[in-house]
Amino acid sequence: MKKKQKRSLASLILIREKLAYDLCNEIYMTKDEAYEIIDFAFQLSDKLPETYDQLKSEIKSYIIINMLSLVTKFH
Repeated sequence: MKKKQKRSLASLILIREKLAYDLCNEIYMTKDEAYEIIDFAFQLSDKLPETYDQLKSEIKSYIIINMLSLVTKFH
């Protein structure tokens, strides 16, 4: 593996860990649930957002929208 590929893989792993930690603390979800959502977000996007805060905000928005749709569906 080339040095640049190794660096980008390492940075993605670090971002994934930090995101999981933040989501667990902010939304009170388990780490496994956070990993699933983060992996799903990475698979859906062609490119990553420019900043970490933007990525975290998009994931939190996705979670909130889905939670609200479930609440209104069963209300």
